[in-house]
Order: sequence, then C-alpha cells, then structure tokens
Amino acid sequence: MADVNVADYQTIGPAFTYAQELVRVEYDFANDAGAAADDYMLWEAGADLVIHNFWAKGITELDSATDTATIDLGTDGVAEAILLDDVAEATFAADAIVKPTIVEGAPNVMPMPLKIASGGKIRMKIANEDLTSGKCEFCFLVSKM
Repeated sequence: MADVNVADYQTIGPAFTYAQELVRVEYDFANDAGAAADDYMLWEAGADLVIHNFWAKGITELDSATDTATIDLGTDGVAEAILLDDVAEATFAADAIVKPTIVEGAPNVMPMPLKIASGGKIRMKIANEDLTSGKCEFCFLVSKM
C-alpha cells in the first residue's frame, strides 16, 4: 500500500492566528486514480491544530465498476476512520453533504473536536474496489491548538 499525496495536498498552519479557518481539499477520482490499494494524504498539520467541524460535499457522483467502493477518512494511526467510516460511494451524490460518522456507544458521540498534532496527516482510504470517476470536496473548520 502506497501513501499518495492528492493534487490539492497542502500543509495547514502554522501561520494561523487563533481564529478558525476553513480548509478545503477537492479530490477528483479520475485524475488521481482512486486506487483501493493506496492511502491518500489530503493535508498535513504544520502546527498542533483542532478540527472543530468537518463535512464532505459531492460535486459529481462517484463511480466504481460495481458500485461497492467505500471511503474512510481520518488521521494517522488509530483514528484512520474517525471522520468517515465505510461510507458508501452512493452517499457522495452530486450536491450531497456528507457528515462525519457518529461513533456508536453509550452515549453516541461526534468525533469533534479532534486534535491533530503537528506533522499529523488527514488521510483517505478507499475500500472494496477502485473509484474511477467523480469529484468531492472535503471541508475542515480548524484552528491552532
């Protein structure tokens, strides 16, 4: 499995003030191949940051050969699916807003706020099969820790 930086890959911070900033990363599966065998790095924290909110937006419908691809999105290490966990490609319809996965338990909780240490990366994993076309945008409301 290879780590691949997406075309919009960026380092976020450390120029932030303590105000919140909106970080947007657009991903085009036709350009970057969408291979299920790779981890895609969306961005890297240039300082200790907090993600206050997250959502994804479908720009065009995602597609794979048999429509069974799923997406995980999270941080390096133990939280690799903390923001999106096995979200089906059909969820990313054009103009759809995709919210973070609720962590089930007692009580059910949202994964925010989420701390990202300096050097930490937000990564996307595609499972089951390659995504061959479609675009989506990942949006993160972040501030310096």
